[in-house]
Amino acid sequence: MLRLQDEESIRQRSLDDVADEKQGLALGQGGRIQLMAKLAQGTGIELPPSAQQALQQQAADPTIPAIATQCFMLSNMFDPKTETRPTWAVEVRDDVIEECYKNGGALHVYVDTASPQGNVYVKCPSVASAHKSVSALHGRWFSGKVITANYVPVTSYHELFPDALVARNVLVPKPSDQQASAPGAAVSNFAVPPPPAMTGYGAPIQPGYY
Repeated sequence: MLRLQDEESIRQRSLDDVADEKQGLALGQGGRIQLMAKLAQGTGIELPPSAQQALQQQAADPTIPAIATQCFMLSNMFDPKTETRPTWAVEVRDDVIEECYKNGGALHVYVDTASPQGNVYVKCPSVASAHKSVSALHGRWFSGKVITANYVPVTSYHELFPDALVARNVLVPKPSDQQASAPGAAVSNFAVPPPPAMTGYGAPIQPGYY
């Protein structure tokens, strides 16, 4: 249990040092971990190993945003009203596994076949690999549509997909998909990203937080 003086110290740090960090900023899981680390300084409190690992990953790659998590959602991947092939959902899942495999892999992929938004949910082995996949897929074309990628909080993801909590093995593309990735082979339904879309302020649209 925390000593009373430790609890008071943490509360004081929260008031004096951290208020400015929270204004206008969606912390996300990564930001909350950084906040925990800052509050724990000088109190003798040790962060959990998972939190320490996340901090190390962010320190190794400062381009990873604070909102990044292991999980993300791809949208506009399909239109369930127009899909006619019996195996279309399997094909979409296989394409996502193949693309994520190039960026560190995926542990869990779920195609929400009833989603009007064409959503596909992905959990990666680490925040770093998820960030690579999100960066590679956000704004890409898939089957003639521009897709978006948004991070999903890990706890929310596990509530949706309890089986993902125990997923430990990286999903490997099928042999036919691996052959398709070879130089000179036919490409998948993913296409090269178009020019970055611009907001009203003239900045490229960035992956968001779901």
